[in-house]
Amino acid sequence: MKYIFLLFILLIFLISHAGAQRNDSIRDKYVERFPDYFFVWPVLKQRSTSFEIQQNKNRSNQLAYKPNNSYGLGFGMYLFEVGAEITFSIPVGEQKNEFFGKTKATDIQANLLGKHWGADVFYQRYTGFYVADANKSVAPNLPYPQRPDMSTDNIGVNGIYIFNKNKFSLRSAYNFAERQRKSAGSFLMTGTINSFQMKADSALYGKSYESLYGKNTAVSEFETFTIGISPGYTHTLVAKNLFINGSLSLGPAFRNTDYVVNDIRYSSAGVDAFVDFRGAVGYNGERFFSGLSFVAQSRTVRIDETRFISVSSTVKFLVGYRFREFGILKTRAVDLVPFGKKK
Repeated sequence: MKYIFLLFILLIFLISHAGAQRNDSIRDKYVERFPDYFFVWPVLKQRSTSFEIQQNKNRSNQLAYKPNNSYGLGFGMYLFEVGAEITFSIPVGEQKNEFFGKTKATDIQANLLGKHWGADVFYQRYTGFYVADANKSVAPNLPYPQRPDMSTDNIGVNGIYIFNKNKFSLRSAYNFAERQRKSAGSFLMTGTINSFQMKADSALYGKSYESLYGKNTAVSEFETFTIGISPGYTHTLVAKNLFINGSLSLGPAFRNTDYVVNDIRYSSAGVDAFVDFRGAVGYNGERFFSGLSFVAQSRTVRIDETRFISVSSTVKFLVGYRFREFGILKTRAVDLVPFGKKK
């Protein structure tokens, strides 16, 4: 499976950089590039993977399993026409650990955005969750129910294709490599290849919840492999240097699921839903830029009358500045490989 991910990433990289060599006069009227600048920015970021159980006939009956993970503080830069960020976890306060428990997190992500192609590659492992019941509030000064035995592994690739590359730039709202001059939108296509696994020492919910969710779905282990493709639309509104962007894709996901109930393993296959949502707001000037963005993907699996939903999300705030390039900084990363040199 890892070879499929690597080939998919390589394909996205080659196509996006090949397309980046074309000069389109129409695009210049709508999108401004900054080929003679490098960028730096401090960034505050939170990444998270949560897991939800819903009653299919009444979705207000819901249990949410959430990690007590911290924010990351770091910096990013756009150099040699390649963007990169590094963040370091801010320690979680002891009082917060008492209320929500401790979470151990490993979160590795890479994000590529070209003119009309993009890819998110990720691996997330979380151990230790707290439980929130939508219909039962926790009394003040009391801790949430906690599941230190619960762990999740989430690995996958999300790809995105923008159809209206001549007038629309997704990069302008999410990594500021470009600037949207005029309001514009585009139909898009989003795809995902994903493996999600959950393990716990005992069933996710006890007998008190069997009347809502059923005893046949009181799982203690859960693994699903998903391939999905989702059509959607994205639009950026521009007022001088201010912008707001929204993007939504929704479509079918073909999945194979293995799960364990009372030490008995079951398998099922079917078609469920994959949703990709992105939203951003900010300021994108000639030199100074700033933005707040939210990106989330959710995958749904139905077993009997119960829905299992995994949600991966990233919240990011950054403030940056563009500096004019000099010396070796004028080199492009694509110029260092034979297939990337201009003829």
